[in-house]
Amino acid sequence: MQQTISKEDLKTYLKGIGLPTDIQLSVSVETLYLLTNKQFIYTFYQNTNTHLKELKPISLEFVDILHRLCVQKIGGLCYEHELLLYNVLKHLGFQVELIRCFIQKAGPYNPNQPTTHSLMYVKITKEIFLIDIGFGIRSLRYPILIDFQNLTNSYDLFPFEHFRIIENETLYSFQHLIDGSWVTCYHFFNPIQFQTQQEIKQDCQNYLASKQLLVGGDNRIQICKNTEYGKIQYLWFRNEQQFTAFKKIHNFDKATKIEFANYEDFKEDIKQEIGFLLPEKTQLR
Repeated sequence: MQQTISKEDLKTYLKGIGLPTDIQLSVSVETLYLLTNKQFIYTFYQNTNTHLKELKPISLEFVDILHRLCVQKIGGLCYEHELLLYNVLKHLGFQVELIRCFIQKAGPYNPNQPTTHSLMYVKITKEIFLIDIGFGIRSLRYPILIDFQNLTNSYDLFPFEHFRIIENETLYSFQHLIDGSWVTCYHFFNPIQFQTQQEIKQDCQNYLASKQLLVGGDNRIQICKNTEYGKIQYLWFRNEQQFTAFKKIHNFDKATKIEFANYEDFKEDIKQEIGFLLPEKTQLR
């Protein structure tokens, strides 16, 4: 079921991603690229909520996601980013679908485990585009034009942002070129299966309710702010006995890494750089 978007909600969204509220938008490739790239830059990924001792419920209603990402500007999980843009595109009249994904680090596809990611499939006339702006440091800066009958292309979107999709008989795999090697990030079904918005919302709630995935699947606090010149990434590896956290800045083809000695320095740098306040360490599991 599509969620209703008011004129004021659309204005809030446009303002939140740095666009004039009276801009004329159409069902076109140009609008698709513009909205994707602006939301990619003006919002940010963070997964701190999944690390809290007392997990806070997350509303996935459009107006609530809109408020968190575009008004409060506190970032969010992949599902929040995808659902925000999905609903805006639907409202504008785009033919857009949601695809369920299985992140590689959680292991090979297991139907008994909840899925942990999604991406968008957009069709304009005969052209198909994939959009993924919620995958942290591996989000797509722009939609990628894809021909599922000929998956020979790689997508060189920016320095350090090189991607491709490969396939076998049952799965497509999304890969990122890291240090000269193609690394699989996640899978989705071949042939493609579309999910309803409600199914994707339920996937998110299942993920948040899964102690196995929250505790075992990712013990890193991650924050990623994409920029016009690259990205700013924060990582804290919480399983390490010695405090291990760093900030990596991508500025076009240059990468700078800054390490932190303790949680307070890490927290303060994020506050100054991104304007996001990490929880107190005592609140974390």
